[in-house]
Amino acid sequence: MDSLKRISLKASCYTIYHVTIATLIFSTVIYFITGKWEYEYFKKIGFGLLGYVLWEIIGYSIFEMIWPKVEKLFKTIKSKLRKKAK
Repeated sequence: MDSLKRISLKASCYTIYHVTIATLIFSTVIYFITGKWEYEYFKKIGFGLLGYVLWEIIGYSIFEMIWPKVEKLFKTIKSKLRKKAK
């Protein structure tokens, strides 16, 4: 299982990447709607984006901690099914 430090680093890197893409998409949508780059909208979107970033980091970290347990469960079920099939 990954350490908490590794999970946090992975979550942060993933979130930075994802938010960068989301920011580019938001910027493009705003440009197509208004026809100009409106920086005042970025302030309003910024609070939502900050909440989204925190949500992503927490969610990704929880997912990373739970997933190895889920994989182990799947392997256990799979091996039991194979034994029954024999």
